Amino acid sequence: MNMHYEKTLRLALVPTIVFFLLSLVSVALTTHYWILGDWIVPRGVRVVTDDYNDRTQSYRTDFTIVYFIDKETDATIASGCLCLSASIFALIAWSTLRKPGMDTQPAAGKRRFWVLAVIVMTITSAAAALGSLVLHYAQMGDDDFGCKSETLMMTGKLNTNKQCTREMAACNFLPEYLKGGDRSNAAIACNETVVVKWLQLILVVNALVVFAIFALQARVRRKTRDTRMMEPLPKVA
Repeated sequence: MNMHYEKTLRLALVPTIVFFLLSLVSVALTTHYWILGDWIVPRGVRVVTDDYNDRTQSYRTDFTIVYFIDKETDATIASGCLCLSASIFALIAWSTLRKPGMDTQPAAGKRRFWVLAVIVMTITSAAAALGSLVLHYAQMGDDDFGCKSETLMMTGKLNTNKQCTREMAACNFLPEYLKGGDRSNAAIACNETVVVKWLQLILVVNALVVFAIFALQARVRRKTRDTRMMEPLPKVA
């Protein structure tokens, strides 16, 4: 095998840096749309229904409150943090494995530790990102807005509780009834949730690429170590 592990290890730097940056973006956007949804965009709206009240000569108003389903957001935050941790481990491993003396027998334990750490962390983060993507769809409701609704009559007024993912609330339901700055903030939150959702798929691929390159360099390093150790030392003039 004529391929040198140094070339493979150098190749790992670019996808590892990209992995770090994408993970950072995922965490930042998730945090931002979480703040927008929970603290800035109103979740209580008045919905004018098609039910006409003959007594008041007006259409009934449904006082609707949105409650967020947190599983999808929690999974996305966990995915971003795990991917970020995996990328940091990979960067440290890349730097450590290139040091002089890391190819010797006494350094075998340290080599194995860093390679296994990268492999375990990248596989775990890829699984977390894939789980987050699945939950974006699994948590959707069955009404027209992708939410789950429960309507009650209280003191003569309609009150609906909607359980929505942050994406369904910001993209489908809230923009229909908000105005001005609140609607603009909901649009921002919508765009961020959609970006983060598809970013999970990119993180899965990126994590597997980092895993594959580190595993390949470890294999090449092991296969060629005996040959490299037998190479004659340069002659001293």
